[in-house]
Parts: sequence; C-alpha cells; structure tokens
Amino acid sequence: MSSAKKLPPQNPRHLRIAYISFFVIQSLDCFLFITLHPRLFKDQSVLSDPTQFFIRANAITLFPFILLVFSLRTHHVSSEIGKRVAIGFTLFHALGLGLLFWARVKGSWHLEPFWAAVGFHCAWFASGAVALMGY
Repeated sequence: MSSAKKLPPQNPRHLRIAYISFFVIQSLDCFLFITLHPRLFKDQSVLSDPTQFFIRANAITLFPFILLVFSLRTHHVSSEIGKRVAIGFTLFHALGLGLLFWARVKGSWHLEPFWAAVGFHCAWFASGAVALMGY
C-alpha cells in the first residue's frame, strides 16, 4: 500500500503572480530608493540630507516585508498564515494607494512615474482582496 501524500492547495494564480511581481518590482524599487536614482527623483532639489536619510531608511525597512511576503507565498490564503499574509499584503497596497492619491492631490508628489505606481498597487490590492474573498 502506498501512502499518497496530499499536496497542499495552491493559491489562486492571480495571487501567485501578484506575490512574485510584488517581490521583483518592489525589490527593484528599494534599490532605486536606496541609491536615490534619478529615474525616480527627476527633481533632485527635493533631496535634502534628512529627506535622503528618510527615503533610504524606508527602503531598508520595506525590504524585509517584501521578503516575508515572498517567503510565505506558498501558504494558501485559506490557511491561518496565508490569510494573514494576504491581509497584510492587501492592507499595504490599500494604504499605499491612499498615500499616492493624497500626495498627488496635495501637490507634494515628486516621484516618477505616478501612474505606473498606481497601476501596480491597484492590481496588487485587487489580487489580494479577491483572494481573501475566496476567488
């Protein structure tokens, strides 16, 4: 008699793609923020010494979250761990979208490209929200 090991369920494809694309793109973003790359900061005059420190510190503290989501991506969203990862992932992108629009309306947005950031955060938020709803 062979004992067949039951494989754990996989997350929905859209969530797996979201987790992987989030890891790749946000890791690149962290690198661009740490180096204060001109691709993101077209107007270099906004980069005072305290601002540079704040941007780099945020990139460094964001990377462990990116790595954690990527490391726990195999836990199905119906499991306790998978659900918490998906909630944190979705909340992060909801708050990110709120910050993007608030900064744009207030006129304090200095990064480029704005609409690419909005598009990715919308897609990642939607993917997490839909997975949490059971789709």
